[in-house]
Amino acid sequence: MIAAAIRVLRPHAEVDTTTLDTLRDEVERFDPDLVICSRSNTVDPGGRIAWVELSIDPTRPSRICVGGRYSELTNPTLEVLLAVIDEVEELIRANDHLGGC
Repeated sequence: MIAAAIRVLRPHAEVDTTTLDTLRDEVERFDPDLVICSRSNTVDPGGRIAWVELSIDPTRPSRICVGGRYSELTNPTLEVLLAVIDEVEELIRANDHLGGC
C-alpha cells in the first residue's frame, strides 16, 4: 500500500517492492537512494542516502535516517514518508548526500 501511494503521489520516483527474504538482492539490483522497510540497514550499512525502518508495532518508534542524520518517530504518516522522499531528492540535486544510512 505504501508503494502504491508513493507511485501515485510521486510519479517521478522509481518504486520497487520486495520481501524481506530478497531485500539484499533487490537492494544490490535496484541500488535505491532510499529504502523503506521493517528492518534496519544490515544489507548495506552506510550505503544509502536514506533508510526508513518502519516499526511493525505502531506504539514503537520507527527510525528514519537521511544523510547520516537519525531521528525516531512513532507511527509516521504517509506525509512524513513523502517528506523524506522530497528531502532525499533535494540532497541528490544539491549533491549533498555524504553521510550514509
